[in-house]
Amino acid sequence: MAQQYDVKSFHNTVSGVAVDYKTRLKGVVISPSTSVTYNISFCDNIYVSGTYDVPGSTVCTVTSANHGLSNGNRIYMDFTSGTAQDEAYNVSNVTQNTFTVTVTSATTSGNVNLYPFILAEFDCSSGTSYYTLIPGEGILSDNGIYVGIPSASVTTTIFYG
Repeated sequence: MAQQYDVKSFHNTVSGVAVDYKTRLKGVVISPSTSVTYNISFCDNIYVSGTYDVPGSTVCTVTSANHGLSNGNRIYMDFTSGTAQDEAYNVSNVTQNTFTVTVTSATTSGNVNLYPFILAEFDCSSGTSYYTLIPGEGILSDNGIYVGIPSASVTTTIFYG
């Protein structure tokens, strides 16, 4: 296989779309500024919208018509209102239009964007940056790459092409 010369990079300081077209994730640099453990998600840039409610416990009920999820799926949730924490969650108690996840915050509700196709997840737990090379041709993302960063204490650079 010949070396690829058209690899590009994108630096994220907050969650958001890094690439908005079909591409392959080739590698990532994770740069935490603290020694707190964080989970960073790299998702296919396609989402479904929904609403959520946490009525005073840590059980978050999400409503999204025909979401297509199954028990045990792992998804990235971008809470666009309310006080729930953006991060990857394990799905349970699935019905056609609802499911639950366990969150850390209580008594909140609002809107959420659900990214059901996580390409890769990386953890960081020290203040040291690190690089991860994706082997082979990389991970194919049909709709671009959304980067989920749970804290302002972490930045990422992705390499794609």
